[in-house]
Amino acid sequence: MEFKGITVGTYISRKIKDKKEKDVCADCEINKKIQNKNIEKEKQYELCKGCEKCYVSKTCKAVLTVGRDQTTGKTIRKSFVADTEELALSNALQYKLDLNKNGGPRIITKSNKTLVDLVQPLIDEQYKLNKIIQSTHKRKSDTLKQIAKEPFANKPIAKVTREDIVNYLSKLSKYSESTIKQIYELLCMGFGEAEYQKIIEENFMSGYKRVNKPKSEYVSKERKALTIQEEKILVDYLNSVSYEKCPNKYLFLLLLTTGMRVGEVLTLDYEKDINLGDNTINIRRTQTKDLNGKIIIGETTKTDNSRRTLRINDISRKIIEKSLEYKVKNKEHLLFCQSNGKMHLENSINSCLKRIAIKLNIGVYEDVNKKGKIEKNTDVHTHMLRGTFATRCAEAKIAPVVLKQILGHEEIETTMKYYIDVDTEFIEKETDNAIQYLVDKNIFGVVLPETQVA
Repeated sequence: MEFKGITVGTYISRKIKDKKEKDVCADCEINKKIQNKNIEKEKQYELCKGCEKCYVSKTCKAVLTVGRDQTTGKTIRKSFVADTEELALSNALQYKLDLNKNGGPRIITKSNKTLVDLVQPLIDEQYKLNKIIQSTHKRKSDTLKQIAKEPFANKPIAKVTREDIVNYLSKLSKYSESTIKQIYELLCMGFGEAEYQKIIEENFMSGYKRVNKPKSEYVSKERKALTIQEEKILVDYLNSVSYEKCPNKYLFLLLLTTGMRVGEVLTLDYEKDINLGDNTINIRRTQTKDLNGKIIIGETTKTDNSRRTLRINDISRKIIEKSLEYKVKNKEHLLFCQSNGKMHLENSINSCLKRIAIKLNIGVYEDVNKKGKIEKNTDVHTHMLRGTFATRCAEAKIAPVVLKQILGHEEIETTMKYYIDVDTEFIEKETDNAIQYLVDKNIFGVVLPETQVA
């Protein structure tokens, strides 16, 4: 059967059962008959399928030529396998009709590549060159999938207009600044690559007249830190509760006294990373996700700045010493792990902290669960312990550049957020100190007379 762009045929496969034999059918009657070139494939299969010395299979296949990639010159084909040639051909014809109905087959060429066609290879290349880690590769790929749901992302990038991008970006203001930044970065990558490949003449995502990143209107309801009073309540509980009732007590205390990320603490090697002789903690890796989203121990930290050495203070030293007393032997030498030696996952540690916070009535509010019942919840989470440490440091007037290094931040702007989120009690005290300073300097030496009532 011949149709334009479609080839159909039946293919007989014969495999010798006994690998020691070279050609077991050389002298058998079946082999003599199938050597006749005029015999039909169906009859050939009927003759061979009963052979006791060979595995024989039949495949009816139709191959549809979809088009050609004009960039690489590679022909694009799609195969359809069925029980008969007629059925395989029918499936191929139906697929071709569907393609024509939807605007014809999309042949990938330089001129009709979409944003996804251009960006995904760049993300893959970044990962292959070790510029990004597995979790970042997955996050960028997932973000690209979200963009791909938009109409403009499914048409050739050469046909995408400035208005398309402006309209899309205008809908993103409800998202957080970080989410908008991730999306905007991929858009710039796509149009930059299209310009480089000379698919487009004007790149409106760069230069003086570029489409600017939208400003986020999202207001986070999450607190960065516990109040001083809340921290006292939590620390008192962790100090008093037994290890048997709360095996994660020293983990939480170490987070509160070092400002480490929970993923960094959960990957600490008690042999390589803890040095009580030098009073140092070496932070060289963190928990991350592989390309399939599975939690693993990363080979490095979140960013280059996150790779750092912390000084062990008197409080954190006692916590580490206690942690070493209760450590569970495991193949990864993790300071904190499950009783069976397996690695803790961040979400399980976070759930444990939330249960403690609800018990201590810290950040508790009522929420409606999936079953429609009202239950208690809390806004406390493990990352808040890092924020609490950073805020206490800000209140202690540690220089931002020093705190940036302790926290392993890449940008000073990230560190400065904790100087805005200081405790209310601290703000009032510092304001009083400022007023007292003005009084001591006799700046307001003349006290305004009371307003007389008429």
